[in-house]
Amino acid sequence: MRTAFGGNVFGMRGVLSAIAFGLLCQAAIASPVIGVSWPGDTARQWKVDSETIRSAVSAASGAVIETDARLSAAKQILDVKSLIDAHVDVLVVAAVDPRALETSIQMAVAAGIPVIGYDRPIGLDGVFSIGFNQADVGRLQALALYAARPRGDWVLLKGDFDDPQTARLYAGQIAVLKDSISAGLIRIAGEAYTPGGLSLNARRAFGNILDATRNSVDAVLTPDDASAGEAISVLEERGLVEKVAVVGQGGDPETLNRIARGQQTATIWEDHEALARKTADVALLLAYGHSPRELGVARPLDDGQGTTYELHLQPFTITVDALDLALTAGWIDADRLCRDVPAGRIADCP
Repeated sequence: MRTAFGGNVFGMRGVLSAIAFGLLCQAAIASPVIGVSWPGDTARQWKVDSETIRSAVSAASGAVIETDARLSAAKQILDVKSLIDAHVDVLVVAAVDPRALETSIQMAVAAGIPVIGYDRPIGLDGVFSIGFNQADVGRLQALALYAARPRGDWVLLKGDFDDPQTARLYAGQIAVLKDSISAGLIRIAGEAYTPGGLSLNARRAFGNILDATRNSVDAVLTPDDASAGEAISVLEERGLVEKVAVVGQGGDPETLNRIARGQQTATIWEDHEALARKTADVALLLAYGHSPRELGVARPLDDGQGTTYELHLQPFTITVDALDLALTAGWIDADRLCRDVPAGRIADCP
């Protein structure tokens, strides 16, 4: 049978079905559901990240389902499975241990769910990772510490030995320092990994190095600001805090206050609010059907068996002369920044 428009009625039904299907798909992606697996609610940064992602997704008429692994890789495996079972449109994972999650992430990819590795890369085929390039962070750390102590006895505190991010950070640091080390201007008084990346292990390792060197240390590179804080605490106990330069990364409010007070030389600030906004944008685009290749840089995996995608944000060096960056961004308010800072010590704390 043909219609008045000259088409076969069954063909017309097929067209109408296709249109209806398209409308249904459009309606479905108009309200995307983003699943987010957090590693644990133990730091302010995750709260800020969570609020930013929820706000951005909500503004796009989407919804967010969140889980908290409480720093347990085993729980995060179950959390990821629960989000897969909830049929989220995109899965965002801030991994406690990326290696422990490999099977769960591969299940999500196999189910057709785009996966974003948040803050820490997940090197699996098809996964999109958003964060800060640790080689760049390490380079900025070394430059900041070198500006303060261009010669002398340095300590290198590293993250967990098995964490790939540790090697990337160290590579960035050494790329800057190798010539000065070869020339004997910088001497490595001690270096140590921190099992589990735990700041208390960094404290213990640093204390041992100070004992071995009889406190003969001029500068300390740390893997993060929590470890920097522990190192500074040890230096305070030994009356060395004003003698030794310390650099970390992260830029949490406590660290910025330490910089304002003159206890910490610098941090490499990673703007997690900007990271969360970018992640929400990418998650929504992936939910709407965009290819990861359109949104990030494709990287072949080390074994050649697949491709991962990366998007890196720019970290910033924060010294006492650049604290206004964090103030302007709203990452910290003046009251918190200036707590216990002597009047007139810095321009941002009159």
